[in-house]
Amino acid sequence: MVKHKERTEATRRALLDAGRSLFAQRGYANVSVADLAAAAGVTTGAIYHQFGSKEGVFRVVYDELVRGTWERVLAGRAAAPCAGLLGDCQIYLDACADPAFFRITADGPSVIGWDQLVDGTRPLVEASLRAARERDELIDCPVGPLARLMAAALKEAGIMIATAADPVAARVQATEAVRSLLGGVLERR
Repeated sequence: MVKHKERTEATRRALLDAGRSLFAQRGYANVSVADLAAAAGVTTGAIYHQFGSKEGVFRVVYDELVRGTWERVLAGRAAAPCAGLLGDCQIYLDACADPAFFRITADGPSVIGWDQLVDGTRPLVEASLRAARERDELIDCPVGPLARLMAAALKEAGIMIATAADPVAARVQATEAVRSLLGGVLERR
C-alpha cells in the first residue's frame, strides 16, 4: 500500500513536471490551473493544497531550474582543469540558450518580481565570486553588490541570447560582453 507521504510527493512531482512542461511551451500567462491539473492527472484542489496557487507552482519550477543550473556550474568547475569566473558565467549562458529554460526564466520577473528574482540568484553568483577570490582571480572589491550587478547582467545576457534572431551569434556577443564586464574585477595576470 502506498503511504500518504509517497502519494503527496508523487502528486507534487507530477504538478511540477506538468508546470515545467506547460510553462516552457506556452508561457506562464497562457497556462491555467485547470491546464496544470489536467496535465498532472490531478484535481485543481491538489494545486492549491500543494502550492497555494499557479504562482506557487511556477516559483518552485523556477527555483528548480536555478538550482539545476547552479549544480551544472559546480560540476563544470570541478571538471575544468583551470576553473574560473568566466567559466561559471559561460555555463549559465549555455543554460540560457535552452528555449525551455529561457521561456520559464523570462516570465520570472513578471511572476516573481525582479528584485526577488535577482536577490534569489545573488547568493549563487556571490558564491562564484568568493570562489574566484579564493583562487586569487578576483580583485579586492565588495562581493555582495557586485553579485547583484552580475546576476542582473547575466539575466539580461540570457534574454539577449534567447530572443535573438541568431542565438548563436548572440551567445558569442554575450560571451564577449561578459568578458569585458569581468575585465574590471579580475586580477591581471
